[in-house]
Order: sequence, then C-alpha cells, then structure tokens
Amino acid sequence: MAHDAADVLVRRGVAVPMRDGVVLRADVWAPADGRPRPALLQRTPYDRTHLDDVVGTMGLDPLRAADAGFATVVQDVRGRYGSEGSFEPYVQELDDGEDTVAWVAAQPFCDGRVAMYGVSYGGSSQLLAAVRAPAALAAIAPSIAGAEFWEGRSYQGGALHLGFLAYWTVEALAPDGVARLARRDPAAARRIAATLERFADEPDAPLRMRPAELVEPLHPVAPYLRDWFGHPWRDAYWQATSIRDRYAQVAVPALHVGGWHDSFIGGTLANYVGMRAHAATPAAREGQRLVVGPWAHGTWSEIQGERHFGAHSSRAWLDSTRMNLEFFAAVLRGEAPPGPPVRLFVMGADRWRDEDEWPLRRARTVAWHLRPDGALDPAPPPSEARPSAIAHDPADPVPTVAGATILPDGKAMLRSGARDRRAVQARADVLVFESAPLEEPLEITGPLAAEIWIVPDRAGADVVVALSEVMADGRAMHVADGVVRLPAGGGATAPVRVEVDLLATSLALVPGQRLRVEVCGSCAPRFDVHPQRPARHLLLHDAAHPSRVLLPIA
Repeated sequence: MAHDAADVLVRRGVAVPMRDGVVLRADVWAPADGRPRPALLQRTPYDRTHLDDVVGTMGLDPLRAADAGFATVVQDVRGRYGSEGSFEPYVQELDDGEDTVAWVAAQPFCDGRVAMYGVSYGGSSQLLAAVRAPAALAAIAPSIAGAEFWEGRSYQGGALHLGFLAYWTVEALAPDGVARLARRDPAAARRIAATLERFADEPDAPLRMRPAELVEPLHPVAPYLRDWFGHPWRDAYWQATSIRDRYAQVAVPALHVGGWHDSFIGGTLANYVGMRAHAATPAAREGQRLVVGPWAHGTWSEIQGERHFGAHSSRAWLDSTRMNLEFFAAVLRGEAPPGPPVRLFVMGADRWRDEDEWPLRRARTVAWHLRPDGALDPAPPPSEARPSAIAHDPADPVPTVAGATILPDGKAMLRSGARDRRAVQARADVLVFESAPLEEPLEITGPLAAEIWIVPDRAGADVVVALSEVMADGRAMHVADGVVRLPAGGGATAPVRVEVDLLATSLALVPGQRLRVEVCGSCAPRFDVHPQRPARHLLLHDAAHPSRVLLPIA
C-alpha cells in the first residue's frame, strides 16, 4: 500500500553537527513505524524546504522512497538557508559530506547504510563525499554533475564560463546570501539587493562587466568569486576539489545521469569512464551505470531548445525516482545494479538504446576536413591553399546561441539546447564549412573533437568551433561546441595546432541532411571576450595543416 502523510514522519530542521562545531540543518522523512532502514541523503544549496525541488527537480520523491523501504534526509549545505557557517562552494563538501554520512548512519531511523542522490551541486556534493570513502556510504546517484570545478564549470578550454558563473551567483546563490547578510549588516544587504534588482531589470548587465567589476558589488555575499576569477589555470586551488584526480578513492557503485546539451556532460562522462576503470573495488567498478538523455542543464522535458524529441525522452517518462530506487535497492542487496552499463538517447532517431560500454568500441573516428572552398568532407585538403581570415571585434562578439549554456536572463535555461544557428552562421566573422547532402544514414555517437590550425593574432585568440546538423527545411540545429583560449604572444606567430574538445553526442542523421561546422573567435556572453582589442587570425586548411573535426561514426 502506498504511504500517505500519516504513514511518514517528517522532522524539520534537525541539527546535524560537523567536526568543527558548525550545525547544519536537515529534514528527515522516515516511515512512522520507527524501524531502522537504509537512508537516502541529499545535500543541497538550494533550500531543503522547497518541495518542488525536493520532490521533483532533485530526482527522488521521499514518499515513494518510504514505500520502497527507505528513509530520506535532505540537508542544507553549510552557509545556505537553515545551516550555519559560511558558504565556500565545493571546498566544504569533503569534510561536511563525510561527517553527514556518519551522522545519518548513527540515527535510530537508519540501519547503518546510506546512499546519496541529487542533481548539479547536489551531484557534486555526493562525489566529494564519496572520494572520502565513508564506511556507511553504499551507493551514489549523481545527476548532471561535473568531474571538477575548473574545466567544464568555471572555465572551458581556458576561457571563463562567464554566463554560467554570473547566473549561478546572481540568480541561484545571492538572494539567500543577502538574507543572511541582512541579519548582521542591513545597510550592506540593501545595497546588494539593489544591485540584484538592477540585474533583474537588465539581465545582461552582469555579462557586460569585466570579472573584477562583477566581484566588487557581490563580494559580501559571494567572496568565492574572487578566487574563481583569480585562478584562471588548473592550479592547486582547483586540484584540491578535483574528482577526476581521485577516482581510485571511490569505493561505491554510482548511477551517473547526464544530458547531451548539459553544460557538465563532459564531466559526467569522465566520471563514468574513470570510475568504471579505476574505482577502489571490483564491485564499485562493475557497479557504475550511465544514463544520458537529450537534456540541457536542469531542463528534463521532451522539448530541448527548438527540438521535440518525443514524450519518452523526458525524465518524467524515464521516472527518475523509480530508476534511483531500483539502483539503490539492488546495490544494498549485494546485487549488480539493474540494466545495462550504459543507456543512451539517440537524437534524430529519438529512441533509447542500451550499450555495454562508453565510448562505443564499434565507433570509428573519421576526420571531416575543413576545405578552403567552404566544404566539409572526409577527403583531405589540397596540398596548397590560401588561409581564411577570422576577424574578431571585442565590441561586437559572436553571440551565444543554443548549446550547453546557462545565462542570467530570468529564463536561465531557456536559451540552451538544440536551436537554429543560421543567424550566427551568416555573420562575416564566422567561417562556415558544410558537407554535401548525405547519401546514406549516418550516426555520430561518442566523443567529439576538432583539430584546428591557426596563426593567432599576437594579442592571443579564442578558437570556437561549433557543429550543427542541417535539416531538410534549412535549419542549422546546434549539436555541440567548444573553445580553446590561446594566450597573447610576443613577436611574429607561427601556425599553432589547437585541439578543441567538443565533448560528445549521440545523433542519427538521414539521407539529404548535411553537417555544418563553424569556426570563430568568440561566443559571448557564454564565455568572456578575449582579447580586449580587435584581432585578426588566420585559419589554415592545406595538406600540411589539415584543420578538421573528428567524428565517431557508429
């Protein structure tokens, strides 16, 4: 029989002490019979009392968990909402995650076994706890979570993820920070609240600022921004919280869930591959599972951007609560998790497909060359060809359209996903290369990359590459993209081979469709603009300098 409200006892604001005396607050959802059972733990910076998130967005319904024989604990992380302390993103989750798992395991409602779940930051908080290998932790289920907090989150290819960081700070984190500040410095809180109101009226305002300009008005509620902007390379600051450097310390099975248009898809895939190969025990290695849908970050519906992938593509159809509970139940019984190791949604074909591994061993990498006549073709380029010029004007950068992006515009996740890129491709500062119409079906499933030969301006360069599929009606729908930042040089520059990570996709195309590749020098405001003066770069595409995209053909 399903539980109703009388069958489940919910305790609000339970104190959870940390090793340094700081008290975090949690809500406990436990069957009212009082019997100890396994506990599911979510640790979130987004307000444990917000029921839409707790029951819906975060991927697991505590009432259904009670039906399945679990207690559930939802905790505000340090420095957020009901919890004491100062919020220092990610850094704090190593100790606090380990302490919270131990606390949950010792409670009367828990039988000593704990599993963790959650999305985005809630996925990262699990992974950081798991690298400490707490004895009571039995399994984790991180959704749309990265592998570290430099590459793929704060930076990509050396370029600052300005759009995401501005969104995350201004819309997701700052309001609670202002409420906390008001208790000790009302005047300062009013000043920051006024700044946030201006940002709400002018959504692009934080994106027009230089990083240092964004730090100053928000520093009292977001002091970590100074650290993020002040560490542009993967130094010891970022390595201290890197998950990808610690896969061998993870001793539990994990259910990794990601989306092809999600900003953290690269990290999600790296986590699965890394733990499958290097986790601490055979059971942990064999217990890794991967599910990837067509989704963007935080948007789980069948509509992604301007594409409709069918009702069965949504997370509601997939039923993430059932998926998580079945995974946890099997692991706790000492069994292999249910289902195949990998489940992928193939866009274009618009269907789910089970696989034994990622990447697919049967996929062969084929180089499609950027030819001087604007063609995109597996045939190699001519032995000699004039380079193509890429103009870059920081006062008029190439705008962000579609892709794995989140921007602070009040509709943060509605500009992401698969969208028509023709307006961008029509710009004079964007080089476009297009294939002939396909004569046979083509499936691209796996990691994507580009190798671009460029003579950069002495001021440095951003090399942005985007892949799109051209539909029968002429729309050029975004598939994947990436960026690499080249620093300023001294004197005359020589050709440089730039490897651009385009992350990954699974896409089926039909005869008559085309592939299209863009190369340009900016993507704003998703990435900050560089360099801060007009520049001119040369793209090379001859036999000695074969610029190309590398596509995994399944």
